[in-house]
Amino acid sequence: MQSRLKSWALWMSVAALVVFCVKEFVGADIGDTMNGFLNVLLPVLVGFGIINNPTDKNNF
Repeated sequence: MQSRLKSWALWMSVAALVVFCVKEFVGADIGDTMNGFLNVLLPVLVGFGIINNPTDKNNF
């Protein structure tokens, strides 16, 4: 558990999830291009943090 909390991928995915939730629920007014970019990028970052295993250095 200790090494999972030190993982940069975990904290990156948590930050992406927070930004995605704030963007969706608050309805921040951002440009259409940026909104499309974030709609693609943020779920990918969250997914990467979910499937990443920081306890195994040899595998993804």
